[in-house]
Amino acid sequence: MSSLPVSSQQTKTLLIIIAVSFFCISMPVTAVAETPSKQPKIGLALSGGGARGAAHIGVLRELERQNIHIDYIAGTSMGAIIAGLYASGMSVDQIDQAYHSIDWINVLNDSPPRQDLSMRRKLDQAIFQLDKKVGVKDGKIDLPAGLIRGQKLELELQKLLMHVAEISDFNQLDTPFRAIASDLASNQAVVIEKGSLAQALRASMAVPGVFTPVRIGNTLLVDGGITNNLPVDVVRKMGADIVIAVDIGSPLLKLDGTVSVITIAEQLTNILVRRTTDEQISKLGDDDLLITPELGNYSSGNFADSASLIIKGEQATQEHTSKLTQLAIPDAAPIAQIAHDVSCQSCLQAVPVISYIRVDNDSRIDNDFLQSMLQQKTGEPLDVPTLEKDIGRIYGLGTFDSVQYDLEKNGEDIGLLLKVREQPWGPNYLQFGLSMSSDFAKSNRFSIRFGYTKMPINELNGEWRTIFALGEEPGIETDLFQPLGIGSPWFVNPSVFALTNKFNVLQGDDIFAETRVLRIGGDVSFGRQFSSLGDIRLGLRRYTGNTEVIIGGPEIPEEDFDAGEIFLNARYDSLDDIFFPRHGVKGNLGWLGSRTELGADTDFDQAMARILAAKTWSKHTLHVGGRIMTTYNGVAPIQNYFRLGGLFSLPGYSENELAAQNAVLFNTGYLRAFKPILTMPTYLGATLQYGNIFQLNEDIDLSDMKLAGSLYLGMESVIGPLYIGYGLAEGGSQRIYFTIGGLR
Repeated sequence: MSSLPVSSQQTKTLLIIIAVSFFCISMPVTAVAETPSKQPKIGLALSGGGARGAAHIGVLRELERQNIHIDYIAGTSMGAIIAGLYASGMSVDQIDQAYHSIDWINVLNDSPPRQDLSMRRKLDQAIFQLDKKVGVKDGKIDLPAGLIRGQKLELELQKLLMHVAEISDFNQLDTPFRAIASDLASNQAVVIEKGSLAQALRASMAVPGVFTPVRIGNTLLVDGGITNNLPVDVVRKMGADIVIAVDIGSPLLKLDGTVSVITIAEQLTNILVRRTTDEQISKLGDDDLLITPELGNYSSGNFADSASLIIKGEQATQEHTSKLTQLAIPDAAPIAQIAHDVSCQSCLQAVPVISYIRVDNDSRIDNDFLQSMLQQKTGEPLDVPTLEKDIGRIYGLGTFDSVQYDLEKNGEDIGLLLKVREQPWGPNYLQFGLSMSSDFAKSNRFSIRFGYTKMPINELNGEWRTIFALGEEPGIETDLFQPLGIGSPWFVNPSVFALTNKFNVLQGDDIFAETRVLRIGGDVSFGRQFSSLGDIRLGLRRYTGNTEVIIGGPEIPEEDFDAGEIFLNARYDSLDDIFFPRHGVKGNLGWLGSRTELGADTDFDQAMARILAAKTWSKHTLHVGGRIMTTYNGVAPIQNYFRLGGLFSLPGYSENELAAQNAVLFNTGYLRAFKPILTMPTYLGATLQYGNIFQLNEDIDLSDMKLAGSLYLGMESVIGPLYIGYGLAEGGSQRIYFTIGGLR
């Protein structure tokens, strides 16, 4: 091949082209195209604020709308609950639905559903109308560490977080999470990053004096708001480059005029929480973002306005759209948010199979007894509704400060952990009851009752109780209730007593005399419990006494007497409330036989049947019931008479005004719930009743029954049920009733 001639000028040009080409090829890529900057890690800090925390849901919803991906999240108190639910994988819509489905008034009430109480505790409600107990420890009064123990709250959180129950490291959640609490001993903030997620959330919102503290390890924890109400520094330490902080704390109160102790305490708490919040806000940098929803004077305890608070949270977040746009993830990245929702859905549908059951118990009650009350079986899927009901029955024994559960993993096995904590403020306790009634005519009664219960006295949950009564019918009674084995429904129940009762003696329809009957003796019964709904017992009773005429002529004898009785009694009780029932049935069947062979003065037999059923539609409740009490063999002495009279026992007559050998009563009632008055649940009620007493068995005649009716206003006050009513009976007998205490 022959070569082409090349001039020197051409050669020079060619060399320049080659050099330029080589230079361009060898240049770094950054010289022509800049690498996209790394997406910053975003941390979200949610403050406490009670019911105002619903605004956090609105903030989260708007952040997702604007494609803001949360890499780390931390919260305090209610902020911890919202943050914890989100970190678990729940979508904003799921959190919203869960928040609105919770009956917060009920959840923040420690009292278990009445249906879950043992029969012993149900009877307590009729005797001691004051709900609160006072602990006794080492001979000294011992008060609870908070008004609310959080039993129901933690169970509710556990149910919501069931899909992550096996996760103990909060870094392994869908979004790494931290809950903020306070060490009660050192007043230092505690960052909870491991353990039971439900327990961590419960600890974070344990407002001192309101909720009892939560013990985790050796640390006693209370609400994180007093040490760090807005955990900006926590999410920063977790790895956040940019922090979005949401402050929904309550503003300081405007104090004008007189102030109360409660107002002062609330203001001091607000000042303390505000101080920790402002301290964290000062740590925000120029690249960070503070969202402060305009919540005004929305109460931290008002959960009814959550919908409007959520909107407030959305609106406050929208005001920062220009800055949030800069933090939005790339167009392809919203898949991460979709995965957030999908992963939670799959978790929620998973039901673990329980391989074993373990009891963590610091009480004196035997572990086998506690486990015997669980219907959950090993080798079967976890049944949460049944488990919660079983836990309610255990808690309803009245022995424990809390009864909770958790799931734990041992290799490939998943176990159910039952966590039982004894009442630290007892376990022995005092109870109080107050009964006061007047019809402004023939009856004015007053009674105060004190009860001392020592429990458990052994590992079988035996209990010893003594009741003192002062007032119109003074007395004392002490009894021992002893189950006969671990988890056994069988029991023995001996008691001794010295009791007084007042009885009216009638002549025609007029009260001829009023007598006081004193009884001193004891009884012993043997029986069987049927879960928490009922029991049956057979027993012997022996006592002596005398009758004393209080009002009346000398023709009424004052005499001593002896009694020896055998009795059989079956009870069923599923009422949701003993004083203002809206659901359930209460029934009682009884037989009593007096026998001279047992030391009685005379032989006679009595039978008793009583029932009350309640059914509610919306705010309207219908009551239907009746009682039949008869002496069908022999003649019963005055201390064994049956009594009628009162607002719910043939209105128009004074309380227990009518007394005789036999009594029949049928009744219907209507109850309507209204808006509480001064926070007290309020009801308007009416009854229509048909009944009478009969001295002789052969005198029982439906044509001699009296028609009666009543109207009343009822309230669940702090000192017990309160009734103000009017009753009118056939024949013109009428009464005005004012009563504090039990009537049913």
